[in-house]
Amino acid sequence: MSLDILKPLILFLVLCAVNPFPSVNSAVPFLEILRGIRRGQNANGVGTLRSYLKTLGYQVNEQSSSDNNFDENVESALKQYQAFHHLQTSGVVDDETIRTMSLPRCGLPDITATPNPNPNPNNPNGLSSPAPQNYEYFPGNPKWSRFNLTYRVTQNPRGVSVTRNDLREAMSNAFQTWGNDNNFTFTERTGRTDIVSGFYYWFHGDFAPFDGPGMVLAHAYAPEDGRAHFDASERWSTTGAGDFIDLLSVVLHEIGHVLGLGHSNDSNAVMAPTYTGVRRNLAQDDKDGLNNLYGFPN
Repeated sequence: MSLDILKPLILFLVLCAVNPFPSVNSAVPFLEILRGIRRGQNANGVGTLRSYLKTLGYQVNEQSSSDNNFDENVESALKQYQAFHHLQTSGVVDDETIRTMSLPRCGLPDITATPNPNPNPNNPNGLSSPAPQNYEYFPGNPKWSRFNLTYRVTQNPRGVSVTRNDLREAMSNAFQTWGNDNNFTFTERTGRTDIVSGFYYWFHGDFAPFDGPGMVLAHAYAPEDGRAHFDASERWSTTGAGDFIDLLSVVLHEIGHVLGLGHSNDSNAVMAPTYTGVRRNLAQDDKDGLNNLYGFPN
């Protein structure tokens, strides 16, 4: 067997070993051909949907009689996705599901911990694995062991639609927001720091490559890693007007990950996984998640 044939397999194994939460890839290409598909039907792209739902953290049994078979496992995972995003839990790839899956989003999974540490006790959809009631954490609930943290912003690569100073300002504002009414302090400095953020294109050294314009906007790592990466290919702005992505809204979200928060299924929360517009203020769910993780008073 030639080395060229082995290269994709080697890369895949390295990605799985190094990064337990690989960046979510674009859902758009395979969704249109699956519009309206439901349990019991077969279509090209079902295997891609199955893998995509698993990447997002939903429980999918990879064993299937056919890669193109929309079986009960795919239906169950799709219903979990629909419940998380407050869609009709039809188990069908309907218009609203396609629209939601096509939204720009964070590169981390919707669900980062199994079993869910914060399940919805009411389980209104009767799912075997109900969506979380709101905020969640990373596996093991990692958090910073100290509250006085330092950060820096790397130099911009060429072609980014905002400046390095724009990112510095967004970081400063985000830290002020997350550090309000608790023990955290954040200080910008040069040299070695606790937190490092910057813009990057495609493959950028962390085995979670970006996907170009659209879909995945950014990703960050749980404590005490401290990395927050933003896709340099996106149409960023400091206002979020028109078709541009609001830089501060995304920075605020990624800093939540840096501090230890996973995604929330509260659609009003900063930690909701999809980008639906400017969101610069923490919801009560965001505050509760941080306070409960670190033992701050609510």
